[in-house]
Amino acid sequence: MTFDPQLSILICLSSVILCVLTASLALVRNVRSPAYQAFALGMATFAAQTVLSYLSFNAVLPGQAVLWYRWHMAAQALIPGSWLLFSLSYSRSNFSEFWGKWKWPILAAFLFPACLVSFGWNLLLANAATVSENGCWAMPIGWSGYGLNVTLLLCSVLVLANLEKTLRTSCGAIRWQIKFSVLGVGILFAAVIYTSTQVLLFRFVRTDFFNFNGAILDLANILLIISAFRNRLRDERFYVSLDVLRGSLTFLVIGLYLLGLGLFAKLAVNLRIGGVLFGKGFIVIAALLGVALLLLSEKVRYRVRRFIHLNFRKPYYDYRKLFTDFTRTTSSEIDLHRVCQVIVKTVSETFASRIVTIWLSSEGFDRPTIAASTGSMPEDVVEFEERAAPLLKYVRDRQGPVFVCRTSECDIPGISPEFLEKAGIDRCAPLRIGSHFIGLMTLDKRSELPFSIEDSDLLETFADQAAGLILNRKLFESRERVMEMESFRIFSSFFAHDLKNVASTLSLTLTNLPVHYKNPEFRADALKTMSKTVDKILNMCRSLSALEQKFELHKSPCDLDELVSDTLSGLELGRPLVTDLCPAPKISLDAEQIQKVLLNLLLNAAESSGDGEQIRVWTRCEGPWLRLSVTDRGCGMSQEFINKSLFHPFRTTKQGGSGIGLYQSRMIAEAHGGRIEVQSREGHGSTFSVFLPLDGAV
Repeated sequence: MTFDPQLSILICLSSVILCVLTASLALVRNVRSPAYQAFALGMATFAAQTVLSYLSFNAVLPGQAVLWYRWHMAAQALIPGSWLLFSLSYSRSNFSEFWGKWKWPILAAFLFPACLVSFGWNLLLANAATVSENGCWAMPIGWSGYGLNVTLLLCSVLVLANLEKTLRTSCGAIRWQIKFSVLGVGILFAAVIYTSTQVLLFRFVRTDFFNFNGAILDLANILLIISAFRNRLRDERFYVSLDVLRGSLTFLVIGLYLLGLGLFAKLAVNLRIGGVLFGKGFIVIAALLGVALLLLSEKVRYRVRRFIHLNFRKPYYDYRKLFTDFTRTTSSEIDLHRVCQVIVKTVSETFASRIVTIWLSSEGFDRPTIAASTGSMPEDVVEFEERAAPLLKYVRDRQGPVFVCRTSECDIPGISPEFLEKAGIDRCAPLRIGSHFIGLMTLDKRSELPFSIEDSDLLETFADQAAGLILNRKLFESRERVMEMESFRIFSSFFAHDLKNVASTLSLTLTNLPVHYKNPEFRADALKTMSKTVDKILNMCRSLSALEQKFELHKSPCDLDELVSDTLSGLELGRPLVTDLCPAPKISLDAEQIQKVLLNLLLNAAESSGDGEQIRVWTRCEGPWLRLSVTDRGCGMSQEFINKSLFHPFRTTKQGGSGIGLYQSRMIAEAHGGRIEVQSREGHGSTFSVFLPLDGAV
């Protein structure tokens, strides 16, 4: 087999020029993007490889061929790291997460080949080069060259697996825009895997691979240039989950390829037909590329499915699988935005439509919002959404999917054909639950493929399911906001109730001040009460800054009798107060919180009692519990109220009361590991008892 020198130099020049062009287009697209920086470095490396390989291919002396090819392998050392970086970053909005997860493989992909070249320069290739049967150079590789090819093979598999994941995650218009880039890089590394496996099997480097590699590089660059102009040099990004290698088809295909290649190589060595493996590789790669393009074409896939439907007399859609998958993917998502993303992706793949968008209605239909879309949105999304308002009003009063004419004959007031083309709107399906209109789902047209009655019915079903899912998620979010407001209302009520208790204490002091002002002891107690009241107000204000913090107790050893005496000191309830405190060991508790409980019980007792009616405060040790009780002879409560309303917030028998005090008191007692019990009869008074555990005695 002979090689044309003019063809070789033509392949070399075209490969270098196209590599420089694609690298430049990538940097023009986004010079700050890590993906395109890595891409530009990788293409520059391939250009350098092509030049060095050409020099080795056309070398006259064996030593020159070996020297140039060693430099070729030195340039090859940059390929694993740069292209692994690219595959982890391309079109991924969360590429930084991948970099964090893959930092050690990336570092190894850069350092390991560099070490092999630096420390094993003379062992990349053996010094002897022979002429093969077709007149090209054949050079045996050393252990360093072998390790470099193994690294290149492993990294090539990872690059293809990453790109496969990116392509499988994309859908609609984004897949249409990136698939040529992925295929271009894909066939490039398919060729790398092909050549590196040949070298590893036969332990020889042959320069007759130059034309093959150059032709593949040209083909890959053409696909990359088509992709660049297809999406108008825009940088498309979308979210890709971190489970990059899970369920990858790349490993299965390459594993079968290596197994088959190993068996064929063994047969080829025994039959002395090894040269067969080095020829016609370009035809194989080009054929694989054609198959991949057909499989990724939405139009071809749609026509295949339609052909099966028409000729084999079966339903066009596998409804069981369709709705099973749809239910499984949507039921695991709680966030409204993620649910809408799953819906538009499913609809896009089902109907082979590039752009599927969900527009959610706002009150008054003044401006719909885009919840999710498989297409790229313009920079001024707000203006774009405002232009869709007439369409939302138009679809609101209609049933089922609506066809929208994109020509100048469009009869929707306020909607222009230019907007419909830009938004990718050919058919609309209202999202409605009963009489409640949520929004609409729009689809782009599918080339010249018709939209059948079966398609229309399925789209309407999807729209109904989507409306239910969206409404449920919106109700769930509304419920969370209501719960947050309820929590805030309860906290505010606690704060207001504590403030009311403080105000009641000050009010009692000020009421008795004119009567007992001349009494020095009363004045001292009044000043002490007011000082404590000010401290409580300051502590309450400080607690406002801790709204987001978890409720915590600050326990310390405390004598309950002393705490009761301290609370009653200076407190004027306007009712006779009797104490019966028994000696008890100190227990661990939050004194400030227990004081709140006691003050709540005392004020409730005073408010429910008449003038001159006695209030009794007493303590007892009862088994494992220390009991603190407040007894009054007031109006009491019915058993029905105790069973159904007591200890519930905002339920009370007192005029002007809030029911917060006892609710808060029970929370404090339970936080200490205790409880509150009540004994009451209407017209005979009540006894509230706080039980605190003695196991914390000190």
